[in-house]
Amino acid sequence: MLQENEFKRGWAVLLGAFIGLGVGLASMVYYSTGIWIRPWQEEFGWTRAEIGFQQSISVLVMVVLAPVVGRLIDRYGIRPVTAISLLGYASFLLLFPFMDGSLSMLYALSFGYAIFGIGTTGVSFTRAVNAFFVKNRGLALGIALTSGGVMAYAIPRFMTPFVAENGWRAGYVVMFLIVLVSTPLVYFLLRDKPETAPDDIKADDKDAAADPTNNGMSFAAAIRTVTFWKVAAIFLFISSAVLGLIPAFIPLLQDAGLSAAEAGRLAAVLGLSVMVGRLFIGFVIDRIFAPYVTATAFTLVGLGCLSLAIGGVDYAIFAAIALGFAVGAEVDLIGYFTARYFGLLNYGAIYGLLYSIFIFGAAIAPLYTGYIWDVTGNYDLALMIAAALMVPVVVISLTLPRFENA
Repeated sequence: MLQENEFKRGWAVLLGAFIGLGVGLASMVYYSTGIWIRPWQEEFGWTRAEIGFQQSISVLVMVVLAPVVGRLIDRYGIRPVTAISLLGYASFLLLFPFMDGSLSMLYALSFGYAIFGIGTTGVSFTRAVNAFFVKNRGLALGIALTSGGVMAYAIPRFMTPFVAENGWRAGYVVMFLIVLVSTPLVYFLLRDKPETAPDDIKADDKDAAADPTNNGMSFAAAIRTVTFWKVAAIFLFISSAVLGLIPAFIPLLQDAGLSAAEAGRLAAVLGLSVMVGRLFIGFVIDRIFAPYVTATAFTLVGLGCLSLAIGGVDYAIFAAIALGFAVGAEVDLIGYFTARYFGLLNYGAIYGLLYSIFIFGAAIAPLYTGYIWDVTGNYDLALMIAAALMVPVVVISLTLPRFENA
């Protein structure tokens, strides 16, 4: 069967993408962000808004560079770009333990690891997965991106108490070593496209199936479509809503009186929800029209955020599940929509622009989320804003057109 043949020919690429996405900037470092907030406040006296600006700087760099890196991948291939990116990003992680309280140093290091870190995101790895999987594209993307959920679970669960006992500097050394060990594995497992088509593809379709990267829109044609900007708007609203709340989740729980270990355990639920969300969404969008799935999923996300804002920490587990599901769905859907609406010929450049728009919201979200806490002493307003932003996400999703080859 085609499903079996796709996984037979693509398992190595799927594993390489799984590892690369897991150790990348958008997974391992992102899900550890909340762990450093209180130690940095205590040691250096920084405010949460000042710390949040670190993420905003790195995200703005990624906004600018994502389309550029996408074009480099389209031209030179995935393996050299990801290898250089992983090694450069790891080098900057190793410099963080040398910080001495200077905000300018924090911002410079964040700027530096973002330059390399954009090549460790879905801009690189989802292209490889899309090239090897067609009928099971959603599920394959979900499997690869589940590594982010593994990190969303493991980092809060184990790194939070580790840092409490050994200090935040030791945490950065551990992350450096993880990336360093992973880089050669990623390099040798990844491929840009299949060498052959599955055996059960009809003869007339074998060339297209063997090299799907030859099919698709030009970058210029894609960005002239209304569909492109609808998809971009959906993911800008999503990132603006939830990507400031993820790093705030652990300090939010600690502010409510939970210990570091208790907060880490609840945050680990969020990580499990990321994993379940990615697999579930990936499986379902191969069978149900993806925009309908999007509308349903983010309705539930809005309700989860609202429950925590109104009901307090007693509803933290529901919010953790909702936020994890949001993060679990978003990158799956960006890659899936890009491949289905625009093809793979210029996937890197098109995905790169969509991703840069998506992460622009991640530059805004930590700033206003941190500012809300600095002014009010809680995150209730940020949670309500997140719930409100789910309304346009649902409405726009329901107006997206059918896929041409559906």
